[in-house]
Amino acid sequence: MTSPFEDDPEAAQLSEIYDVLKSDAKTIVDDLQSGVRMWREAAGANAAAAGFILILALTTFRSGPSGLEGTAIIVAQLLLAGVLLGFSAFGIRRYFWLTRRYRVLFSRAEKLE
Repeated sequence: MTSPFEDDPEAAQLSEIYDVLKSDAKTIVDDLQSGVRMWREAAGANAAAAGFILILALTTFRSGPSGLEGTAIIVAQLLLAGVLLGFSAFGIRRYFWLTRRYRVLFSRAEKLE
């Protein structure tokens, strides 16, 4: 009897990929969960860094150089804090999007444990 994949090399390659995925499924799901959690942790780190920079900007405002130089430093610090908060918001959105996307896969993997 002939294999249904003999005529289609792409189907044969996909079959090999599915065999690998099947044998390493638990490890792959664990790695995927770690990657999704990484987005949350990176977003938290960016939010914390933005908070520290806002504190630095306030400190610079109170006791830093005056005039144009001091204003430029404070504006640069506030812009950097804003960029970091933007990265944080993006990371949180990405985390929730990936969590929603793989919710079924993650719940099935938890049942296997």
